[in-house]
Amino acid sequence: AALAAPLASAARERADADWALARLALAHGYLEAARVHIEHCLAIAPSGPFAAEAIAARDALARARDAELAARARRRRVALVAAALVLVGGALYFWRGATVARALRRRPALFPAVARAVAEIRHDVLKHRASSLGLASEGAAARADVARALLEPEPASHAVAAAYEGVRRAAQAQGLTLRRLAREPVFGPLWRDLAAAEAWLKARPSTARGVKREEALGTNALSALDARIRGPSAERLAALLALGPRTRVDAALLSSWIRGVEAELRGAGKPWTSPALQLPALELNFPVEARALATLFANLLRNAEAAVAGAPGASVVVRLAEERDAAGRRVLSLLVGDSASGPLTLAIIDARESGRGLALVRDVTREWQGHVVVRPEPAPWTKAVGACFPAGA
Repeated sequence: AALAAPLASAARERADADWALARLALAHGYLEAARVHIEHCLAIAPSGPFAAEAIAARDALARARDAELAARARRRRVALVAAALVLVGGALYFWRGATVARALRRRPALFPAVARAVAEIRHDVLKHRASSLGLASEGAAARADVARALLEPEPASHAVAAAYEGVRRAAQAQGLTLRRLAREPVFGPLWRDLAAAEAWLKARPSTARGVKREEALGTNALSALDARIRGPSAERLAALLALGPRTRVDAALLSSWIRGVEAELRGAGKPWTSPALQLPALELNFPVEARALATLFANLLRNAEAAVAGAPGASVVVRLAEERDAAGRRVLSLLVGDSASGPLTLAIIDARESGRGLALVRDVTREWQGHVVVRPEPAPWTKAVGACFPAGA
């Protein structure tokens, strides 16, 4: 510090003073000041006794400056890449996943999980709980009933979220990722509307003066939510069910399934009885994925063949029909009858362990929203076992 002032004064005329100031600046790490003094001293005395040393120092400073600029550029590039990765990751997280409708088209076997979720929501949430929203305009007591219906034992929006989470897990098991609930175009709007209704029902007016106004606004809002829940949301849920797979079953398909079971049994050295076909309807569209229906039929036929194996005069029949159930609803049935005398009831089938035979028939049928039947048959058969499914529209 003591040297800096006189040197600065002398540096106007003497290059050696500038060089001394440059060395002081370098010693203290003031690189830009050192560069200025070096340039000035070389301008005054480009060939002085210290010129070579000053030029070397200037070049070293230039290299250090270039290295620093390059390092800054690399840091900027790294920061930009990191920011881009964060943005891309956020976008992927936000936009990733398929809608339920698209997932159903790609994996028809997902339909049972979707159908269960839709049935649960339509029955528990829409029919019984959300239907109370229409009473919100009938006074404080009615609004309290609406609040209890939507909020107890758990908020209805939580029930929708839980049902959708079950669908997401089922999709994940089949290698698909579904969108987050907030972005799902069928379940998401219903969940948001229910959550909005619940938030208003849980809130309390802040002041006595605001009670009437806030209640009027809330009642109008609940009416709008009720209209959306009963209208567009219910329609979107129904549209999902229409995306379920349909398998066209006719004599050709049944024959191919029968040939497969025959080859399997003959290959294992087991007896085989050719089944008769009874097809009052030439073809029926079952609301079941083809692979699941083929599995169901194969186990029905294996069971019948095992029941009559080795029996004299054995007989097996395959029957495809459209019927009416006890409630008058149209159902599609796929039955396999046999002439075996052994007893068989639904209770026996229900008691069997899952994984094979009629237990597998039972599980597949229920998974696809159907029911197992056991019926007596006229001679030469004794009984028929099969599955019935709703015919739909």
